[in-house]
Amino acid sequence: MLSKFVSSIKKTIPLNDNVIAAVSGGVDSMVLCDLLLKSGINFSIAHINYMLRGIDSDQDESFVKTYCTNNKIKFFSKSYDLSNSKSIQKKARELRYDFFTFLSIKYNYKHIMTAHHLDDNIETILINIYRGKKLNPLTGIKQINNTIVRPLLSFTKDDIVNYAKKNKLTWREDKSNFENKYLRNKIRNIIIPKIKLADPCYRTNFIRLINESNKVKVNTDKYLEIINSEYFIERKDGIIESKKSNWKNCNLKSIEFISFRKYGFFKNSEILKILIAETGKKITSKSHEILSDRNKILIKKISCNDFKEYNLTLGKNKHPFQIRLEKCNFSKKPSKNMICIHNKVSTPLKIRKFKKGDIFYPYGMNGKKKVSKFFKDEKLSIFEKQNKWLLTDAKNQVLWIIGMRVDRRLLKTKGQCLKISI
Repeated sequence: MLSKFVSSIKKTIPLNDNVIAAVSGGVDSMVLCDLLLKSGINFSIAHINYMLRGIDSDQDESFVKTYCTNNKIKFFSKSYDLSNSKSIQKKARELRYDFFTFLSIKYNYKHIMTAHHLDDNIETILINIYRGKKLNPLTGIKQINNTIVRPLLSFTKDDIVNYAKKNKLTWREDKSNFENKYLRNKIRNIIIPKIKLADPCYRTNFIRLINESNKVKVNTDKYLEIINSEYFIERKDGIIESKKSNWKNCNLKSIEFISFRKYGFFKNSEILKILIAETGKKITSKSHEILSDRNKILIKKISCNDFKEYNLTLGKNKHPFQIRLEKCNFSKKPSKNMICIHNKVSTPLKIRKFKKGDIFYPYGMNGKKKVSKFFKDEKLSIFEKQNKWLLTDAKNQVLWIIGMRVDRRLLKTKGQCLKISI
């Protein structure tokens, strides 16, 4: 097992890279530690105490800490009380990977290693099927996923236990693994034994299924990369646009629609409707909005910045974008990227998004105008309107539709002024 492990590691990461191993104290993670030690890999250990099993949880932590002390391994631990959490498994996973990521960034660890094995992978596939996961349900757990590496994924649970016994390793047993409270435990303790009884070689069949599914995924990903590069164009303002004509041959079962899933859209019927919808129709996911705009669709990320306003201070301001405010002894005519205003303006100056009822007095025009009417005359789409920022004074008077048109009331073209530039 050791030689196979070392061979696998050499193919995935450089042996001199710093690694942090996620260690619970169970047999899987303790075998991982022993293999890492014998492979000469420089690694540290991170342990999470979820405080769910009383003294047993504390003893797990103490066991791992003692192991690190005895083997001169750097040890990190974190405790979270999840006893009152509604979704314990989901919350535990989030906290676990947040902690590992924090350690990786702070201490420059190149990889996070976990002790997932083949049986975990089979359980994950069955969970995906049970829950109706539509996107790649049979590919299972990735061996390498960004900085996360799972070097035991080709080994079975039997391999791991046999190695532990042969090498006289010690570990902690988590009694909750034998309880059927969670879906994974039910699959592990009830479903898998019945599958094994029906077909003792079930693992071989699952390995074949995983390999074939990953081959299909690789080809699908390559095709989707082509679709993404040809069908979607990201503009300077961050809005992504796509011609409706690109999708004219697509139907409900078209694989091309998988491209929309990265924006949070999973229902092909929704996508088809927006592709034929009239201008102004919109659909929304948790992260993005898609707008029908004449012969194209526009995709915009939902941002919390849309609901904020920012005070400007003298000098360079970074939020919501780079904008400079400075005192100046001479004025210039306004441009799209710069204006000069009277230095007696009521402060603080603010940047915010358009609000219903906003008016301004456009430079170069007579009278006043609603900002909404100005946007309409400029033929801006809904998303383009949402992307525009206004400069206002402390009295909330609109001084500048940034990058478009300045208000003439406090504008200065000569003498001392406040200069605002982007």
